[in-house]
Amino acid sequence: LRRLVHRGDHLAWTAELDLGRRFHPLGVVDDVWDLRLVLDVAGTRVPTRLTVDRPCLDTAPLPVRPLLPGGADRAAAEVSARGHLALHVTASTAARRRLRAALAAAASSRIGRRGRALLSAARRAPRTLASERNKRRLYHTVLCRLPKRRGLVVFESHLGRSYADSPRAVYEELRRRGAPVRAVWSYDRSPDGFPRDAVLVRRWSLRYLLALARAEYWIDNQGFPSGLRKPAHTTYIQTWHGSALKRMGFDEVAVKLRSREARARLQADLDRFDAFCVRSRHDMDTLVRAFRLDPSVALPVGYPRNDALVQQRRREERTGRREHPVIATAPHLPDGRGVLLYAPTFRGRPRRRRTPVRPLFDLAAFAREFGDRYVLLVRAHYLERMVLPPSAAGTVIDVSAEHDATPLLAAADGLVTDYSSVMFDYALLDRPMVFYVPDLDDYARTRGTYLDLAETAPGPLARTEEELFAALRELKAVEADYAEARRAFAARFAAHDTGTAARAVADRILAPGSRG
Repeated sequence: LRRLVHRGDHLAWTAELDLGRRFHPLGVVDDVWDLRLVLDVAGTRVPTRLTVDRPCLDTAPLPVRPLLPGGADRAAAEVSARGHLALHVTASTAARRRLRAALAAAASSRIGRRGRALLSAARRAPRTLASERNKRRLYHTVLCRLPKRRGLVVFESHLGRSYADSPRAVYEELRRRGAPVRAVWSYDRSPDGFPRDAVLVRRWSLRYLLALARAEYWIDNQGFPSGLRKPAHTTYIQTWHGSALKRMGFDEVAVKLRSREARARLQADLDRFDAFCVRSRHDMDTLVRAFRLDPSVALPVGYPRNDALVQQRRREERTGRREHPVIATAPHLPDGRGVLLYAPTFRGRPRRRRTPVRPLFDLAAFAREFGDRYVLLVRAHYLERMVLPPSAAGTVIDVSAEHDATPLLAAADGLVTDYSSVMFDYALLDRPMVFYVPDLDDYARTRGTYLDLAETAPGPLARTEEELFAALRELKAVEADYAEARRAFAARFAAHDTGTAARAVADRILAPGSRG
């Protein structure tokens, strides 16, 4: 791309393509090639055809290098029958045209057609073998017949997107003990940030499926791939990723509207759990019930990820000093200003690529008013990307790339959220929370909630940006006014978070009677 200009409601651009270096047709039967433009729109790859007017084309043929000797070696731009820009490949000499005609005739013969079919099948073979359908078949018919590998534990957090959360806390507890386990961590795209003292496997790779098939334990916080049967020798410890405000599982309207077969598949996935970490009676009445789990699988130990928060609060109460964990994306903190964390919930539909979203309030306005008092850490949901204004740089910092949210909670002097389950974790620190909920009525109606946030929230509800900023101006008063409500909230929703969850899960893994 040589030039890009924004002109009103459209973009004008100029690009160059070196056909001689990049374009190599067979030169025999592939006469016409469509040209497509691939756009990156906020991280989303969008391919599109180019529509052109015939008088605009420069039809002078350009030289190309065919893969087959004697093949067509010239390409000219033309307009296809549907009005799209294409390249028409031709031969430049009479000898090449005769050779090409002979090759084309041979390719059109019975033997030639069979050869082309075999070539096409060979090209498709890698994609076919790598399809999820065939991987599932291989997993169930071959890999699951392999014997258990004692001590093999597969860890996964947020579908392989991060090294974080309760699976991380359990892993680090096992490493601290020097436990005789072979740890395997799955990653979705890049292994960056994952522990180097573990075996790293890409999600859905053959090594990943082999590890799942032979593992003694599966540990994750969301769900291993749907439809993969848990081997009989495997114990699945589901740590989950948050207590429920919004409706979950079979309580969701979208799930109720699924076909009977789809609901059966969901139930089969949930039935794989052998243990399910819960934090309170609320989790039993919501998550365990909504997932239709046998109550006996509930593990009332709290969330291993929250051990660090409980222990930090105890240290701070004992010493009277605030601790500030190191944050890789904001290593300069603390810098004398207070630290706020903005962590909204996910509002869209799950997609493979992270969806770009805009914050619900004006971050530039926040920076103008509070830039001398606060730093705002912005933590988007792991399925989304937050779009931040450049003018707020220095005051508003995107920390979404941090694998683990726990240090962010520990570093924040106050939390701004909406319906995110992060509220239940942050309550363990007994620090002020402000709930920015301009769409509260609509969210409660469309998504459904287990709690009336207006009655339950351990902090003020702000429905407008003005109300939010007013609450932040008086954050000390908010902290004092809601002190009793915060403690009651923590007692109700985090009763089992006592700082020993990772130890309890590790004990379960290492106990002699738990194996096999």
